[in-house]
Amino acid sequence: MPVGACVMTSQERDDDVVLEAGEYVLGTAAPDERDAFEQRLKTDPAARRELAYWERRLGSLGLGLAPVQPPAAVWDRVSETLSLGDTRTAATPRSQAPAANDSRFWRGAAIAATLVALVLGGILLSQPTYHHGFGEPDPPHAYTSIVYDDPTGTGWLVTAWAGDDEMQVVALGDYEVPEGKVLRAWLKPEEGEPMPLGTWPHSKGGYNMTLSEATVKRMAPPAKLMVSMEDAGTSDQTRSAPAGKLMWSAPILSRAG
Repeated sequence: MPVGACVMTSQERDDDVVLEAGEYVLGTAAPDERDAFEQRLKTDPAARRELAYWERRLGSLGLGLAPVQPPAAVWDRVSETLSLGDTRTAATPRSQAPAANDSRFWRGAAIAATLVALVLGGILLSQPTYHHGFGEPDPPHAYTSIVYDDPTGTGWLVTAWAGDDEMQVVALGDYEVPEGKVLRAWLKPEEGEPMPLGTWPHSKGGYNMTLSEATVKRMAPPAKLMVSMEDAGTSDQTRSAPAGKLMWSAPILSRAG
C-alpha cells in the first residue's frame, strides 16, 4: 500500500453499539436515543457489555480531578435554565464577559476534555492493534493526538505506534470540504520542515493512513500534527510545506505501550 493511503478499518466490535453506549454514558445522546438504547439493553448482551466497559473506563478518569469553579456568568445561565433564579453562592468573577462567550468557551472545553479522555483512556472506537510494521519486537510507545474544529464541533482521534507503519484516524463526524479541495495531513517534527502524511479523511468512520519509516521516527513530542486545505488533484509528496490554508494544528502526545 502506498505511503499516505487512507482506507476504512474493519471493526471487531459493532460501531453502532459502541457509539450508542459511549454517548449514553457521556450524557450526549438525545432523549429518544437514550430511550431506544435502554430498550436495547434489555435484550442485547453486547449492549450491556459495552455499557459496563464505558462506565468502568470513563468513571475512573475523574477520580483524581480537583473541582473547578466556573465563571459566575456560566452559573447564571445554568440557574436560568433550571428556573432557580439567582442562587449563586460562589466567587464573583474578576471581570465580566458576555454570557454567550462564556457558554461557548465551556462548551468547547467540555468537548475537548471528552476527546482527551477518549484518547488517553484508550477508548478509540476502532480499538486499533499494534502490528510490527518495521520489525520492532514490542510496541515501545503509542502516539496520540486530537484534531478538533471548534466552529463545527467535528473531531478526529489519532493514534500510532512507534515502529508501526500505520496511523489510525477516527473521524467522529462529517466535515464538509468544498468541491475541488481536499484535506491533507502533515507531521511537523521538532526540527525541520513538515512531512506529508497523505489525504485526511472528512467522513465519519475509522481509517488507516500508511506512514513511512522516516515519518514514524520523528513523531515523538513536541512534534505536531497539521491539516491543510489543498487543491484536489495535486500531489503533496514532493512538497516541504502545505501550499494551501492551514486548518488545524494539534500536539502529539506520547504514552508507554
